[in-house]
Amino acid sequence: MMDFLFSPIATTVARIYIFYNDTQTEKETKSLVCLPHQPLYTMDDDCQPIAPKTRRPSLFSFKSLRLQVTLLMMFAMFCSNSLKTSLGLTIVCMVNTTAVEEMSPAKLVFLNSQEPDYCPTHVENWSLKHAGYDGELLWDSSLQGFMFSATSFGSLLTLLPSGILADRFGPKNLILGAISTMAFMSYIQPSLANFSPYAFILSRFFMGAANGFILPSMTSLASRWFVPEERSTMNALYTSGVQICGILLGLTAPLMCQSKLLGGWPTVYYFYATVTVIWATMWLRRASNYADGNPDIAEVEMKYITENVVVKHNQKKICSILGYFACKGYFGHSTKHHVCLHGYIYPRYSESGSTNERPIHITPFMVQIFSKNLVSALADKLKREQYVSHTSSVRIFQSISSSGIASCFFGLAFLADCNHVMLGVSLLIGKNVFTSFVSPGMHTSALSIAPMHSGSVHSVTMFCASVLSTTAPFMVGNVLHNGSKSQWSNVFLAIAMGHVLSGSFFVLFGSAEAQEWSLAKKKNKAYPVKMSAPLSV
Repeated sequence: MMDFLFSPIATTVARIYIFYNDTQTEKETKSLVCLPHQPLYTMDDDCQPIAPKTRRPSLFSFKSLRLQVTLLMMFAMFCSNSLKTSLGLTIVCMVNTTAVEEMSPAKLVFLNSQEPDYCPTHVENWSLKHAGYDGELLWDSSLQGFMFSATSFGSLLTLLPSGILADRFGPKNLILGAISTMAFMSYIQPSLANFSPYAFILSRFFMGAANGFILPSMTSLASRWFVPEERSTMNALYTSGVQICGILLGLTAPLMCQSKLLGGWPTVYYFYATVTVIWATMWLRRASNYADGNPDIAEVEMKYITENVVVKHNQKKICSILGYFACKGYFGHSTKHHVCLHGYIYPRYSESGSTNERPIHITPFMVQIFSKNLVSALADKLKREQYVSHTSSVRIFQSISSSGIASCFFGLAFLADCNHVMLGVSLLIGKNVFTSFVSPGMHTSALSIAPMHSGSVHSVTMFCASVLSTTAPFMVGNVLHNGSKSQWSNVFLAIAMGHVLSGSFFVLFGSAEAQEWSLAKKKNKAYPVKMSAPLSV
């Protein structure tokens, strides 16, 4: 009798228990975490159920290894950019005045403008020797052009395979090898410059080829160490190496050129190559491809990174593809815009004979390094407090960046001229401030949409952007016939409209979620009891 009464009750309880367990299992399988370095022999979408969340350890702590790795990445960016751009600051010390005279009429076109809106020059007593062209090397403008372009051609050669190799074999050693190669080239370039200009051009080509490995490999490493809640802050921190390079190289290179130590300008090459050797020893000791492959990391921090580094969310495939093209489109136009600025606008300012030009070159870097880290920290704070989603965050900050940069270039086109120099300088500085919003915007999105293949995706994006940026010289060359204000206004308007269009596309389709197309396809439906990932350093 008791069995008859309790049997339905037991059956009902058992069914409720089984239903509850099935429901919980289903809920757990909806949130999956994919670790890029784990064997993909697993389950649905090649992911494993998320373990209970580990409490977030402090990022800005002496014990934080992820902060140390980020600072080493920043140091790496500083070294690579210093080695790559040193020629731009030392060329005036290397080349003899007589070799440069022949290029001055062609380059200083705006001084000879016959249009009524040209900028008057105040450089009657200015000469190329006063500008610093008092070196001993007889390089004409054609040779100098090859020296600068050789680096770009070298980078194009290695951009596409670099990200694939970083994702496949790990970025740590690729970064080490690439920057070490650049340092070696920097050591021998002073000797090659005196030996043969063509040998120097070849060394610049090899330096560019090595440099092509750096950014895709950095992106691959960042996707393995930067969790979504800290991604904008850490991205801003490590890319600050570019601005630090602009500040320190701009301050030290002229002083070294004027000194008699080691012949003047060669000191710049030797000094920054030696700094790179110091970085390499630190990188070799502390950096690793993955958090769980680093022997110095604390258990809590390692769990926090591996649990959060890549989270898969459901996403429509069409939107995810558009999200990728949103990043690529904006990155391409942004690269073209920087080519115009650094290849044409800033050099024209320097060559015009303006005095006290060094603060102008340094001020934008100083402003950007503070604004970029500030807005990126704000973006991560808003995401952690759940005021905005990850996708909303990148769209909001990118919209501010695109609209702000476009406004600055519209101002340069319509308001700034040689009679309102400080307005033009202020607009260029404002442009750098709004560029800071790209870090929590498009850059964070690029790190997030395909974490398992971030190096490969960044390689393709950079390659396309570099190819697109080659249109900048043709665009400027076809528009600028005599350097009048109206012609420069057309250049600024084209840049502004490009930011409006690419920024609008990103705001509509940009994303910060791991995309469906970036995840491996499922292989079987059997969930292993335990998965172990091999340690990788």
